Amino acid sequence: MNSAAMRSLVVVLLVVVTASAPVAAAESQFGGTVVVAEGETIGDDLDAVGGTVIVRGTVDGDVNAVGGTVVIAETGVVTGDLSGSAGAVTVEGTVEGSVELATGSFTLRESGEVGGDLDIAAGEALLDGAVGGTVTVAAETLRVGSSASIEGDLRHDVQSLVNDGQVAGEVRAVDLGNTAFTGLQFTVPTWLSALYAVLAHLALGAVLLLAVPRFVSEVEATGIERAARSGGVGIAALVLVPVLLVLFAITIVGIPLALLGAAGYGLFVWIGLVFGAYVLGTAALRALDRDEGSAARWIALVVGVLLVGLSQFVPGGGLFRLALTVVGAGAVVLALNARRTGRRGDEPAETEVGGTGDATA
Repeated sequence: MNSAAMRSLVVVLLVVVTASAPVAAAESQFGGTVVVAEGETIGDDLDAVGGTVIVRGTVDGDVNAVGGTVVIAETGVVTGDLSGSAGAVTVEGTVEGSVELATGSFTLRESGEVGGDLDIAAGEALLDGAVGGTVTVAAETLRVGSSASIEGDLRHDVQSLVNDGQVAGEVRAVDLGNTAFTGLQFTVPTWLSALYAVLAHLALGAVLLLAVPRFVSEVEATGIERAARSGGVGIAALVLVPVLLVLFAITIVGIPLALLGAAGYGLFVWIGLVFGAYVLGTAALRALDRDEGSAARWIALVVGVLLVGLSQFVPGGGLFRLALTVVGAGAVVLALNARRTGRRGDEPAETEVGGTGDATA
């Protein structure tokens, strides 16, 4: 297949995947705006990544949401837990389980209800609804409105507290400096969700191979030859970036940067997983002595992404994907740093793409 035809195929694939996002009744949804419509029911856990994530319908399971803005609307119902990170989170509907979030601002409206515990790391938090468990808040400001009802304790580490609500348990200040908010959770989606994820990963990988083939080669070499170091750097990046985003969000000036950073972080994690899959596919071809020829890169991408898709159906698949994400993200950071410092003397020779010999830095 020539280069022009390959580019056309990638464009078509991107259009199909993007257009299917709003209507896919799958457990993984990605896009600029992710919406679970009123009257719609998702019968499993939901992983949602988008600039805006809105739940107006019912999710019969847990919701893990990453976005600039996350809203559980008044008609929205989450039968499990709500977790994740965002620039701003508003709960107007019902979360029957617990809530654990890292966010710039958190609001529980008067109509909102949380059945379990509420754990929040935020710049500012406003509670006007009902919480059936214990509330733990690390924030700059916390306001508990007169309509708020908390069945458990109120544990807080805040600079400013206004408490006009009803708290059945004890209200006490605690040191939450070392509290770990776990945020993201891994789920086992259905075959339809796995298929959608494979198509999305293939589309992103194809774009990277066509747009920046030389950089792909640098990341590939780094991920294979320095896998341990890539893993260490990847862990540091994936852990430290959310912490920095929360710190930015605490300040008014930093909120816009935190919102942009949250969207960029989600894309970075996705790119890390795709690169990790590509590195895995390349290593597999090398082990079989099949890594030669212009088609080898595309085969490596397909093999790696298919292995990622299949991992969603086996025990430990989430840890497998996390490991690939860590290695891929770390390899990206190391390759970018090598470019910045000009130390690319050991980069691999550029492989032709599509038989044209074009290589884009």
